[in-house]
Amino acid sequence: MITGLLIPTAILIALAVFVTRGLERLMPETVPGIAATALVSAVALVGLSACLFAVLYLLETPAAARLIGQTGGVLHFLLLGVQAGLVWGPILLLVSVTAPRRWRTNVW
Repeated sequence: MITGLLIPTAILIALAVFVTRGLERLMPETVPGIAATALVSAVALVGLSACLFAVLYLLETPAAARLIGQTGGVLHFLLLGVQAGLVWGPILLLVSVTAPRRWRTNVW
C-alpha cells in the first residue's frame, strides 16, 4: 500500500510545489504572470508525471521497457500524467493563487 499509493502521491505533490515555485521566480509578478506560471507548470507536471509512471512501471516489471518505446506506450503514460492532475492540480492551484504573498516588487 505504501509503495503503491502513498509514495507516488507524495512525489506528485512535491513536484507540484517545487515546479510551480521554481517557475514562479522566472515569471513576472502580475496576474497574467500567475496564469502563465500555472499553465507552464501544468504542462511540465503532465510530462514529469508521465516520466514518474514510466519509472514506476519499469521498477515493477523491467519488461515494460518495450511498452515505453512504442507510440501507444508514450500516449498511455501521457494519459496517466493527465489523470494524475487530480493529485497535483489542487496543489498547483493553491501554490499559484498564493503567489502574490511572495511578490517582492509588485503589490497585490
